[in-house]
Amino acid sequence: MFVILALAVSVALIIWMRRLRARAHALLACGLALIVGGALGNMIDRLTTGRVVDFIHVHWGRHYFPAFNIADSAITVGAAILLIDAWLETRAARARPVRA
Repeated sequence: MFVILALAVSVALIIWMRRLRARAHALLACGLALIVGGALGNMIDRLTTGRVVDFIHVHWGRHYFPAFNIADSAITVGAAILLIDAWLETRAARARPVRA
């Protein structure tokens, strides 16, 4: 189920990226590429080992954070970049003069 979901999302995001104008949407394309890479990385884990291997475990003193892997990090950073891009687009749209 997760393999099919990862493939479907990856295909949809790749189609979206191919329709973007490179220079005008570089930040958006970067975020989408990170999400696709992370989704495919987790999918490869599922296909080869039957599960996603989380190997990074961070703690600070007695406080432990959830374990994660590089693919999870790519998805998270990609999603953050998409949010930043949307915020920048909103600010740019508000700064444009309104045409009557």
